[in-house]
Amino acid sequence: MGSRSSHDLETDVAIIGGGTAGLNSAMAAAQAGCRVLIVDKANIVHSGAIAGGIDHFMAFLETGEPWDTREAYLGWVGSVARGAADLEVQEAVYCDELKEALERVERIGVSLRQPDGKIFRTAALGQPGPYAINFDGKKLKPKMAIEVRRRKCRVLNRVQVTNLYLHDGELAGFTGFDIRSGDFYRIRAKAVVIATGNTNRMFNAQVGNPFNLWYCPANTGDLHRAAFDAGVALANMEYVRMTIVPKGFSTPGFNAFFGMGAQLVNSLREPFMKNYHEMGNKAPRNFIVWGALQELKEGRGPIYMDCGHLKAKDLEHLFRTLGIDKDTLPEFLLAKGYAKDGAMIEMTVSEPMQARPSEVCGSGIRIGRDCASNVPGIFAAGDASDQMGCLHMATAGGFAAGRHAAAYAKKTAHRRPLATKAMAEEQARVFRPLERKSGSTYREFETIVRQICSDHFGPVKTELSLKAALEKLGRLDAARDELKADNLHELMRTHEAMNIHAVSKISATAALARRETRFPPYHYRADYPLSDDENFCGLMVIQKQPGGDVTTRLDKLRYAG
Repeated sequence: MGSRSSHDLETDVAIIGGGTAGLNSAMAAAQAGCRVLIVDKANIVHSGAIAGGIDHFMAFLETGEPWDTREAYLGWVGSVARGAADLEVQEAVYCDELKEALERVERIGVSLRQPDGKIFRTAALGQPGPYAINFDGKKLKPKMAIEVRRRKCRVLNRVQVTNLYLHDGELAGFTGFDIRSGDFYRIRAKAVVIATGNTNRMFNAQVGNPFNLWYCPANTGDLHRAAFDAGVALANMEYVRMTIVPKGFSTPGFNAFFGMGAQLVNSLREPFMKNYHEMGNKAPRNFIVWGALQELKEGRGPIYMDCGHLKAKDLEHLFRTLGIDKDTLPEFLLAKGYAKDGAMIEMTVSEPMQARPSEVCGSGIRIGRDCASNVPGIFAAGDASDQMGCLHMATAGGFAAGRHAAAYAKKTAHRRPLATKAMAEEQARVFRPLERKSGSTYREFETIVRQICSDHFGPVKTELSLKAALEKLGRLDAARDELKADNLHELMRTHEAMNIHAVSKISATAALARRETRFPPYHYRADYPLSDDENFCGLMVIQKQPGGDVTTRLDKLRYAG
């Protein structure tokens, strides 16, 4: 592997995570005149949740329709994300930023319009009208990467961040290592924006491959764990998110089927969604998943996407556009023989992941209107925060986070020091798995974590199952000190596995504290099967205290009506 070098870097604003939210944060901080450093575990040209492309951007456009206003949008958010969406924060990080966000996407060279120049919008997921702008976002991520380079942002690709450090209770900086060279980085920054997404690979995948997932498998809770250990408060961590996917292929895209008029049916060819929600196939995502799970549980599976009214040419168009999100999905559907009149495409429920319960909020670092956490100098954006999710909020809210982080950095006269002893200890900890001659591999460790999570707190959980999960996950603590890696790639995976394990415990602890059911099956407590707005309409906040104790509290949320 050759010799490893150490590097000491300084910047005004550091962006950890080079996905959509991170790159928009970088644009804002650079525009404010700050020195900006972007650190990404992959390569910012193709990294994050839209690395392969995307085909929808949710927005209200003030067209004069009653549903197409800021007020109507916020009313919808309050109804579909009740108890998880903080409307004051939503208005600041999304509504106030939306117009500029839409213009910015166009400015960097990606059109939100169809070839004829018109905006095409569709409705699904409980929307009161067609909020989703359909567009070809295949090149959006590379275009954003070009834009941050144009704005003179410095980029560290292939660097995995390992820990955050404070000085006198305020951000000092962070550490990381290059997953290709093994170089170690000590980075001081006046402010940091965490934009590393949610936590995946916590549960068994329906296809058996833990890296073939509905969502980005590189999102492994690295900064959820690091932030939590630094005393940052997290919220909405108890929710596990699922969707409907083609059987044998985990991928986004079922909204496109519904947009073309297809419908879910059971093995009796009965449309069933009206039995679970009045909006049927246009219901919020969690109800679609809940309905599918109930049909399978009752023995009326398999379930299918009935495309009977679609002709082969319509399916060809559909399959082509589905490839914007995932290149190989059209090939899979064609290989299965689904490109024919009267197609019945077998579907199933995806693996769970630790993530937001709705398209209109997030899961992670608890932020305020200024995207700041409870720790001075630490900001968050996108799926790594508790109030942003999906492309629309990552684009709008990411920029807001970068602007606020830049303002904080400009008011901070000096960068805070990183303790020499702590840096040496962290460098030794990071590379220790490479020095072990024997021990368990990340594959073994991660597989056990996934099995515990799948068995104990997937779509259904109870007090007993959650406590059993925490007891079993706790017994794995000792195994963390025995993990070995044979090369730098395995070292990265080893740290990912340890972070997944840590976030699993955080998620189970938060779920244990929420003694109700909300967004079934994303948080379904079989021992508390009803929602309890009086006691639990709010954000479950989990935090590690200075002495090491983990506490939970409920930040109540108020909604009109």
